[in-house]
Amino acid sequence: MFRGIRPCLVDAGGLKPNTWQRFERLGSAWTQTKLGLGDEPQDAAEDGPEVLANPRRRARTPLTESQVDAIRTARADGESVVSISRRFGVYRMTVWTHTKDLLS
Repeated sequence: MFRGIRPCLVDAGGLKPNTWQRFERLGSAWTQTKLGLGDEPQDAAEDGPEVLANPRRRARTPLTESQVDAIRTARADGESVVSISRRFGVYRMTVWTHTKDLLS
């Protein structure tokens, strides 16, 4: 019925960006299936991104005791949570977690 038409060559035709991206992914999957599961396309880049078999969370460096003390001191002195989080490069929730008992 639609033989010979490659989805990646079709004009967007007024589709929304998210719909067009989904359409391109389906076209890519169709092309890979047509080539076969073990076959690589001839024009594929050799050093492309690899698929992670076992993804894991990124390693987070815990704050040192001196950093926690500095955060608590800054918060007790009235510095905002946002400015403390920017200064130490941590999330606001991290600052709030270490300083929530200072509010009572």
